[in-house]
Amino acid sequence: MEQRNIIKWNDDNTLSIPTGEIWMSESEMVDLFGVFIPKLRNTIQALYKEEQVKPYEAERTIKVNRGLYLTVYSFEVVLLLAFRLNSYQTRAVRRELMARIECDHKPFEVIFTTIRGKGD
Repeated sequence: MEQRNIIKWNDDNTLSIPTGEIWMSESEMVDLFGVFIPKLRNTIQALYKEEQVKPYEAERTIKVNRGLYLTVYSFEVVLLLAFRLNSYQTRAVRRELMARIECDHKPFEVIFTTIRGKGD
């Protein structure tokens, strides 16, 4: 059985976002976002159709135990879904993700250069 990191709600209604590579199943994302499976599946298919992410990059199948396999989706898919779905839990996930990004954000500089060719 393969160990995975997942984003989940704690008992005190706080969001637990672990460090490391995150891969989540449909049922775990349904619990996280508070939506029904058909809505989740349709939104994932829309992401594929719009080429926001490629299926061969975004999903993989893992063995969970004797002969049982589970399709899991990458953190990129989880992020895209957080901004595509609309539910109370999804809005809370978005707020938490944005707060963590803003907290870890480091300023950067952009340097423009020009290259002149012959005759310029």
